[in-house]
Amino acid sequence: MAKLQARIAKLEAEKALLKQKHESDIIKLRNGYQKEIDATIRRAEIAERKAVGKEAVIEKQKNRIDELDRKVNPQRYRLSSGAELIGHRFLGNNPYTVTLKIWTRVKEIEHTAVTYLCDSDKRLQAFGNGELTEHEFVNACFSAAEQVSEIQANLLGAAFELATGGTAQLHVGTGGGGSTSDLPWRDKDKNFNKRTAIKRY
Repeated sequence: MAKLQARIAKLEAEKALLKQKHESDIIKLRNGYQKEIDATIRRAEIAERKAVGKEAVIEKQKNRIDELDRKVNPQRYRLSSGAELIGHRFLGNNPYTVTLKIWTRVKEIEHTAVTYLCDSDKRLQAFGNGELTEHEFVNACFSAAEQVSEIQANLLGAAFELATGGTAQLHVGTGGGGSTSDLPWRDKDKNFNKRTAIKRY
């Protein structure tokens, strides 16, 4: 019995040592993995900072290109009527027809006009692909006379006559101009599909 008890005590001691060694090995492995995890996180953070820096440079260059394009090709950023383009919006849920609504301003007088385009219209595709600026797209879809109201045309005067090749007629502008313009923030626009927000400059 004494020998068995001594043997058991020895085994218990060996078991304790093995347990201690096992726990020590686990701690070492955990620390090693943690160091590897920390190093991986640091590398990811450095890569992310570099990516953000590159994105900032790319965005800056894009803005510069846009700025230079506006200087070199100012006609791409003007309405043929001479009015200021406030913005545009695509409306409606018809799968085959796109309703295009625009807002223009001359001094403090605002005007809205609407036209309808086939969903396969090449002008829509060109605008979606970035081939046309917003102003070029509006010019392609609305004549100079359609872009302004009679009041706006009178305010533009000679500039409008030069753009249209004649004096403004009574039919100029199909939407409501002036202070009663059908602006995007008025109640009657609440039910319109707002899938494309108004772009402002």
